[in-house]
Amino acid sequence: MLDTLLASLMGMDELDERFIAHRHKSSRLALGVGVTLIAGWFTWDLLLNDRIHVDLLVILMAMVVAKVLSMAYLAHTD
Repeated sequence: MLDTLLASLMGMDELDERFIAHRHKSSRLALGVGVTLIAGWFTWDLLLNDRIHVDLLVILMAMVVAKVLSMAYLAHTD
Protein backbone atom coordinates (compact mmCIF):
# COMPACT_ATOMS: atom_id res chain seq x y z
CA MET A 1 0.00 0.00 0.00
CA LEU A 2 2.79 2.41 0.87
CA ASP A 3 4.54 1.56 -2.39
CA THR A 4 1.43 2.40 -4.37
CA LEU A 5 1.02 5.70 -2.54
CA LEU A 6 4.67 6.60 -3.11
CA ALA A 7 4.45 5.64 -6.78
CA SER A 8 1.35 7.80 -7.26
CA LEU A 9 3.05 10.75 -5.59
CA MET A 10 6.01 10.33 -7.96
CA GLY A 11 3.68 10.27 -10.97
CA MET A 12 4.07 6.60 -11.84
CA ASP A 13 0.98 4.58 -12.75
CA GLU A 14 2.42 1.32 -11.48
CA LEU A 15 5.64 0.12 -9.93
CA ASP A 16 8.35 -0.95 -12.30
CA GLU A 17 11.55 -2.93 -11.77
CA ARG A 18 13.74 0.17 -11.57
CA PHE A 19 11.74 1.62 -8.69
CA ILE A 20 11.89 -1.66 -6.79
CA ALA A 21 15.63 -2.03 -7.48
CA HIS A 22 16.32 1.51 -6.23
CA ARG A 23 14.24 0.88 -3.12
CA HIS A 24 16.15 -2.35 -2.50
CA LYS A 25 19.53 -0.62 -2.87
CA SER A 26 18.54 2.24 -0.58
CA SER A 27 17.25 -0.18 2.06
CA ARG A 28 20.48 -2.16 1.96
CA LEU A 29 22.52 1.03 2.28
CA ALA A 30 20.40 2.27 5.19
CA LEU A 31 20.75 -1.05 7.00
CA GLY A 32 24.53 -1.06 6.45
CA VAL A 33 24.91 2.47 7.73
CA GLY A 34 22.68 1.76 10.74
CA VAL A 35 24.56 -1.40 11.71
CA THR A 36 27.92 0.32 11.26
CA LEU A 37 26.94 3.33 13.37
CA ILE A 38 25.42 1.29 16.19
CA ALA A 39 28.36 -1.15 16.21
CA GLY A 40 30.81 1.78 16.25
CA TRP A 41 28.91 3.53 19.04
CA PHE A 42 28.75 0.29 21.04
CA THR A 43 32.48 -0.37 20.57
CA TRP A 44 33.45 3.22 21.32
CA ASP A 45 31.49 3.24 24.57
CA LEU A 46 32.86 -0.17 25.52
CA LEU A 47 36.47 0.89 24.96
CA LEU A 48 36.15 4.40 26.37
CA ASN A 49 33.93 3.82 29.41
CA ASP A 50 34.29 0.05 29.97
CA ARG A 51 30.54 -0.47 30.03
CA ILE A 52 28.10 -2.33 27.87
CA HIS A 53 24.87 -0.64 26.88
CA VAL A 54 22.36 -3.44 26.61
CA ASP A 55 19.96 -1.32 24.55
CA LEU A 56 22.57 -0.74 21.83
CA LEU A 57 23.47 -4.42 21.84
CA VAL A 58 19.80 -5.46 21.55
CA ILE A 59 19.18 -3.05 18.66
CA LEU A 60 22.31 -4.20 16.86
CA MET A 61 21.44 -7.87 17.29
CA ALA A 62 17.85 -7.26 16.15
CA MET A 63 19.08 -5.60 12.97
CA VAL A 64 21.57 -8.37 12.24
CA VAL A 65 19.10 -11.17 13.00
CA ALA A 66 16.43 -9.55 10.82
CA LYS A 67 18.87 -9.27 7.93
CA VAL A 68 20.09 -12.86 8.25
CA LEU A 69 16.56 -14.25 8.56
CA SER A 70 15.33 -12.29 5.56
CA MET A 71 18.30 -13.45 3.50
CA ALA A 72 17.66 -17.07 4.51
CA TYR A 73 13.94 -16.78 3.76
CA LEU A 74 14.52 -15.20 0.36
CA ALA A 75 17.17 -17.79 -0.53
CA HIS A 76 14.80 -20.60 0.48
CA THR A 77 11.76 -19.24 -1.39
CA ASP A 78 13.54 -18.01 -4.50
